[in-house]
This record gives sequence, structure tokens and C-alpha cells, in this order.
Amino acid sequence: MSETKNTPLFENLVTFDELLEMLKHQYSKHTVYRWIHKQGMPYRKIKGKLWFPRDQVLIWLERS
Repeated sequence: MSETKNTPLFENLVTFDELLEMLKHQYSKHTVYRWIHKQGMPYRKIKGKLWFPRDQVLIWLERS
């Protein structure tokens, strides 16, 4: 089985603040919202909060 099928739901997900830390605060929340809505940055909305799949975001950033 693939590793992603065995990982718990939130293991690979980061919060908005954790994402900004990953990006070393080089970008604002406004910029991240723009990436989500206009450029297709991967995210999940769970109970009204945005979560970001770390691996997919890193791949997305490399391609952008």
C-alpha cells in the first residue's frame, strides 16, 4: 500500500499559520489567498478552517 493511504488525515496538513512559517513569512495572508483562488494552490477546508497538504504545496510552489 502507498504511504499516503496509511497516514492519518491531519498528519500531512498544516494550518495557515504553519504555512506562513514554512514560507518564512516572505508572503502575506493576502498573497496566499490569491494563490488559492486564482492560481490553484492546493488546500482543504475542514470545519471552516483552511488546511494545506504540505507535500502538495511544496510541489505546487516548485512548479509555480
